[in-house]
Amino acid sequence: MAGNEVRISEEDLTKNLEQPAGGGGGGNGGGGASATRLHDRTLSEFKRKIFELEKEEKSPSSSTRKLQCPQVPPWLRSNVEDTKVYEPKVMSFGPYHHGKANLQVGETLKLKLAGACLREYERSEDKIYDKIRSDIETLRTCYNRESTEDYTDEELSVMLLVDGCALLWYILCVYLGGHVEYGIRYQDLSRIHQDALLLENQLPFQLLQDLMRNIMPDDAWTVIFHEFFGLSTDESFFGIKESFLRKMKNYCRSLPQFLPIIKNFNHSSKPKSERDQSKSCPHLLDLYRKIFLGDEHSYLLMHSESSTTEKGAGLVGDVKEQLMASFRNVNELMAAGISIKSSPTRHLRDISFRSNGITACLKIPPISIDNSTKTMFLNLIAYEMSSDVPHDFISYLRFLDSLIDHDNDVKELQSAGVLQNYLGTHEQVAEFFNTVSSNLESNFHAYKDVRVKIRKHLRSHYNSSLKMWITQCLHTYFDSPWTIIAWVVATLALFFTAVQTYFAVFHP
Repeated sequence: MAGNEVRISEEDLTKNLEQPAGGGGGGNGGGGASATRLHDRTLSEFKRKIFELEKEEKSPSSSTRKLQCPQVPPWLRSNVEDTKVYEPKVMSFGPYHHGKANLQVGETLKLKLAGACLREYERSEDKIYDKIRSDIETLRTCYNRESTEDYTDEELSVMLLVDGCALLWYILCVYLGGHVEYGIRYQDLSRIHQDALLLENQLPFQLLQDLMRNIMPDDAWTVIFHEFFGLSTDESFFGIKESFLRKMKNYCRSLPQFLPIIKNFNHSSKPKSERDQSKSCPHLLDLYRKIFLGDEHSYLLMHSESSTTEKGAGLVGDVKEQLMASFRNVNELMAAGISIKSSPTRHLRDISFRSNGITACLKIPPISIDNSTKTMFLNLIAYEMSSDVPHDFISYLRFLDSLIDHDNDVKELQSAGVLQNYLGTHEQVAEFFNTVSSNLESNFHAYKDVRVKIRKHLRSHYNSSLKMWITQCLHTYFDSPWTIIAWVVATLALFFTAVQTYFAVFHP
């Protein structure tokens, strides 16, 4: 009956489960009673399953709970030709690849880095170990049970202590100029950098935060992580307008003098949104992803404002219009009067589109493609596919895949400053983007306003013969500075010829 509530409680479930399945009365009402009992049993089973499911989801050891530091899904690993992109080459962090024979050199190196880090701590090794040991049950649940069950609490605590200290010291000192002191070859720097950002090589971020607080303030780590990720710009550091990387290198060789200075780092030098980014991160790869994508709130605010200023632009009330919001490759967009330019930032969410009716401009953040890009992209894809985060990075790759069909599309993006190709030929880059995110589902809401605006511009363009003619003229005669200069010279020559003819006829 409408309005009646069905209250589910543990006591009700227990009573229902204790009732016999076949008990009850007989007589003329036996059939109806039997049907009622059957209905009660089915409803009880339904309630019991709901209760058990909710209890399992709340349990820390729930099989349905997403791990904080997951492994690459087997089905995704089987779709990759070279599965070594998911495995560390020099140094392992965490239990998934710990103790492998090919990583023994990295184990020795980690001990050197961890020892150097602990020597600079204000607290003793025992106190740091005790803090990790007290949280070891929580830290253990961050990984697959099979990967940690062979380690005692003490063994796992020591492993995380060494790995965490080694990683932070590598980021702070070695990567910023002190690798010679620890015997790290220059060619291994980039490989260790890749190892630190592999999905199966992550450490829980709460562990790193406990260690980081003993070295320097969170604001200083924000700047350091931006440098480590290669996503920083020149900032004012210690009151001097200078590259942070250069400043750090000057201090890395004399760390006892460096640490007191950086500990006095101005806490207000970074915006609050950037300082808070790491608080909800499960691990370093997630922090890299968040910084790489850019601030989601600012992106949504920017596009919501542009949607209100442009009549109907970016509004996706019509589901059919949104589903049909596909677009063509770069060369076909340019033929429709759409120019490609680089965005002012490198954040992947900073993709925008503006149209003035005849011509339009699509802005895309610049990105560099090299040999390490495939490893990084595949691990970011694996992270999004194995966690509950939105598929925003996959959506970015699918967006570029829709723009790139042939090598000419790569050439145009490179000319526009969007792509920096250090991988090889334009054909290789086109093949890379066409295959790296194939058969993956993107976030339905990512870049939806851009897609719809492009769709509307194309529809308006091809429905107007005048717009097509004007666009063709602009593309043919004003496509480059040389054609514009030639057109101006021809116009001036025609003008002076007409003036000379006028004076010759009317003023001989």
